[in-house]
Amino acid sequence: MPADSVMTRRWVEVLVVMVLGLLIGCKSIRAVRIVPPDVPLDFEGRVRLLRQLAAEAESADTVTKRKRAAERGLGIARQLREEQPQRVEGHYWYAIHAGLLAQADNSYGLTAVAEMDSALQRAIELDAAHDHCGPLRVRGLLLVRAPGPPVSMGSPRRGLRLLEQAAERCPEYGENLLYFAEALHATGKTVEALAVLQRLEALPAGPESAGERQRWLATAEAYRREWQK
Repeated sequence: MPADSVMTRRWVEVLVVMVLGLLIGCKSIRAVRIVPPDVPLDFEGRVRLLRQLAAEAESADTVTKRKRAAERGLGIARQLREEQPQRVEGHYWYAIHAGLLAQADNSYGLTAVAEMDSALQRAIELDAAHDHCGPLRVRGLLLVRAPGPPVSMGSPRRGLRLLEQAAERCPEYGENLLYFAEALHATGKTVEALAVLQRLEALPAGPESAGERQRWLATAEAYRREWQK
C-alpha cells in the first residue's frame, strides 16, 4: 500500500480531533477558491492528488506549507463536487481538506466543522461504505467529539448510531470498532465499550498497515485503562 494512502487514511480518522479546539474562528471555508495550475484533467488523477496533498498538509514542516497544501486540496475537491456531484470522492475529500485547513489556520475552525458535516452527510448518501465506511466513521466521530449546541453541532447519541453502522458494515477495519467503543463510552455504555475493544484486539490482520494496527491497539489499551479507573 502506498505510504501516502496510509497516511491519508489515518488523517481521515484523526482530523476530527484537530478541529475541536478551533471553534473560535470565523473565516469562511467557502471563500477559499485556490486551484493549482498543474491539476490532472481526469477525475481519478485528481483524487490521487488529493491524497498526496492531504499527506502534505498533515506532515509538512511549516504551517505555511501545510496551509497551502490544504487550500489546494480544498479547491480541487470543490471542483470534483461541482463537476461530478453524484460521486462520493469530491464530498469526502472536501471534508478532509476543510479539517486540514482549520488545523493549519484556526480562524477557519467554526466554518470548517459545518462544512465538514454537510459534505460528510452527502458522502454518506452517495456511498457510506467508501474507504472502509469512512463517511460514517468520520461524521460519527465528529458528532461524538464536537461540542454540542449552541457552540457547535455535537451529539454523542447521533454519532453512536453512525459509528455502530460503520462497525456493522465494515467490521474488518479496526478503527471502526475503536471509535464505536469510544461512542459507547461517551453515551454511558462502558461495559459494551470494553467488549468492543476486545473484538478489535481479536481481529485478524486486515486492510490496514502494520503501523495503523499498532496505533489502534495502543489507543484501545489507553482507553481501557482510562475507562476502568
